Amino acid sequence: MPGDKKLVKTDNIYGMAIMENVKVLLVAIGGYGANYMKELTEKNVTGVQIEGVCEVMPGIQERFPVIKEQPIPLYHSLKDFYEEHEADLAVIATPMHLHYEQTKYCLEHGSNVLLEKPVCTDLEDARKLSALQERTGHFVAVGYQLDYRRDVLALKQDILDGKFGRPVVMKAMHALRRGESYYHRNDWAGCILANGREVNDSPFNNACAHQFQVMTFLLGERMGTAAEIDHVKAELYRANACVENYDTAAVCIKTKGGVPIYYYTTHDMAENRLGPVSEYRFEQGTVYYGTDFGEGTVEEYVAVMKDGSRRSYGNVPKGERLQKLYDSLECAKRGGQPICTVQCAIPHLETVLKLAKLPVRQIREEELEHVEENGDKFCQIRNLKNIFTACYENQQMPTEVGTRWY
Repeated sequence: MPGDKKLVKTDNIYGMAIMENVKVLLVAIGGYGANYMKELTEKNVTGVQIEGVCEVMPGIQERFPVIKEQPIPLYHSLKDFYEEHEADLAVIATPMHLHYEQTKYCLEHGSNVLLEKPVCTDLEDARKLSALQERTGHFVAVGYQLDYRRDVLALKQDILDGKFGRPVVMKAMHALRRGESYYHRNDWAGCILANGREVNDSPFNNACAHQFQVMTFLLGERMGTAAEIDHVKAELYRANACVENYDTAAVCIKTKGGVPIYYYTTHDMAENRLGPVSEYRFEQGTVYYGTDFGEGTVEEYVAVMKDGSRRSYGNVPKGERLQKLYDSLECAKRGGQPICTVQCAIPHLETVLKLAKLPVRQIREEELEHVEENGDKFCQIRNLKNIFTACYENQQMPTEVGTRWY
């Protein structure tokens, strides 16, 4: 029975022939999906057969000559593919508002699915996919890549084993600078709706989603679960005129277990990136990521216990950049369940939808700077790095640290 499947974790590395006869369908390889295409065609991954590619982007065969060279069957729809083939694993990297229907179709046609985040755009649809997994006996692995990292899994196991005691508060900050070209790359970036369908695209829902989602994952009661959301408050702002939705967010949620989670993210900084930096406080110690302990920033998880002892998770091999792909291939082969299930994705989606009901405030023009670099145009909030750092350190909203952006 699907519910009886054992959770499988693998430790695959590039070049190891660990899979046999896994038939893969790649759905959309023009955007992020290009990573999967390159991984399976350029790395020494044996025992995997690309059964077909579904792609509507013009010129895809010129971009990937291997499609003609092997050849790899190319289709414009899932219907056309499944009329001629079957797949053990469908890897879906299409826009988020297409996720539900395409995942449903693949499950109903006998495929397991590796689905890029977010799982979909509607909470009820996510629950339907969870139920459909049980009914079909096939899994949906969701591509929140931090959940597949071995250092994260080691940290979560220690949390589950009670080594840190009860969680007190979790917080993180992550920002990636984005210009107009980012928002012009498709018809849904920065939008609330795309073709009449809700997408709620934002740094919180898309590019910077991982650092928030992994906090809910770490608080899950079992390895393959995430903490459920109870209450959400936030300040949401729009700076860039290209954006329909918000592009700067300060978010605080409380889990049903009573743990507050703070998250700060934006695309409107002068710096190319900020963080990720995290601090997870427990009764018996605190776990840090991206922290300077006096010898430069440490980009690994470090636990500092109340007795002053430390444990670094940097000695745990993280796995591969696309570990989610290798884990999904392994589960498709052996009949296991992936580490990041639909349930792990639902708390993030639920938070996105709760945020969609809150007001988005336009930042006053005098608080902004407009610059052009390398042919791109950027909108920047003045002094944002220092403001966000103050918010993060004090677990507060921007207005609570004295900003007057609107």
